[in-house]
Amino acid sequence: MSGNKSPWGSGSGGNNGGSGGGSGGGKSPWGSGGNNQRPQRPTPNRPTQNPFDDLKKRFGSGGGGGGRGGATGRKAPFGGKIGPFGIFLLIAALFAISTCFYTVDQKEEALVFRFGKFTRTAAPGLNFKFPSPIESIYKEETRVVNQAEIGGNEKASLMLTGDENIVDINFTVLWRIKNLHDYFIIVDETKVAVTAVAESAMREVVGKNELEKIITTDRLTITTSVRDLMQETLDEYQAGVEVVEVQLQKADPPEGEVIAAFRDVVNAEQDAETLVNQATAYQNDIVPRARGEAAQIVQDAEAYRDQVMAEANGEAQRFEAILSEYVEAPRVTRYRMYLETMEEVYGPANKMILDGDSGSGVVPYLPLDELRPRGGAQGGR
Repeated sequence: MSGNKSPWGSGSGGNNGGSGGGSGGGKSPWGSGGNNQRPQRPTPNRPTQNPFDDLKKRFGSGGGGGGRGGATGRKAPFGGKIGPFGIFLLIAALFAISTCFYTVDQKEEALVFRFGKFTRTAAPGLNFKFPSPIESIYKEETRVVNQAEIGGNEKASLMLTGDENIVDINFTVLWRIKNLHDYFIIVDETKVAVTAVAESAMREVVGKNELEKIITTDRLTITTSVRDLMQETLDEYQAGVEVVEVQLQKADPPEGEVIAAFRDVVNAEQDAETLVNQATAYQNDIVPRARGEAAQIVQDAEAYRDQVMAEANGEAQRFEAILSEYVEAPRVTRYRMYLETMEEVYGPANKMILDGDSGSGVVPYLPLDELRPRGGAQGGR
């Protein structure tokens, strides 16, 4: 159509859409369209394609052939379909999965928080949780005994006793965690609280006792009372702490002449106790021995009494027996008694016989002892 005017020049509307202005002689704002020359089109200021195509090309989206990248055949960065953004997502996913599993040691316990709120307590071993920052954990050793030293300076060591004296005390507190939830959540700075409660409990117990007993005989009683008072106070605070033991390291009067005087008193008491122990040991040695000797004397006397009584009873029974025989036969009994008496009298004596009727030529002497054999005599005895 020769009458059609276009800002790009007249066109024939045919299949040769790239030809010039034809016979109509239409003029183009870019110059004459004669001689069948195609006018030069400037680069348009508006995009000629979908703005997301450029993002796809930048991040390496492997599209078809619709975009400019597909028409020119350019490859996406990293030469694949994932690209940097996909790699970032993959790394983030791996990191999230790696934070889902955690291990709790045998000496530990763990608290699990979901968006900062406590949800549960994890036991020792391998455990699972939602990835961070959805869930986070707090681990602490609950089967380990902790140690707190109190003292070492005048402010913490010097305490007032019940009898208005001053004592210098250093002690150690052994404690452990028995409830991790209370230890971490309910009480803030639990270790500081344990130290403060220990010092307060010791001051209260020391204020109820005398100085002499504190530094001499009642040390164990003091530590036991402090431990019980600490446990009661910490339970009221819900600190989740168990006090295992309180050890009294030092309990002395203040330095100077006072401590020298108290040491003299302590030494004197120890010397007195030593003497008492020695006297007790001597007593334990002498008294049982004396009691044994007394018991032996009593037993000997009882034995002698029984012997004398038995002999007396025997003699009495013998006399009664002889009396009954004498009543039956007086002459025979008297003769027998005479013979027995002579036997008792002359038996152990040296004897010799003189015969008055013998003649003058015979020696009227008979040494009976010489006639008895020596061996027979000894054997007969």
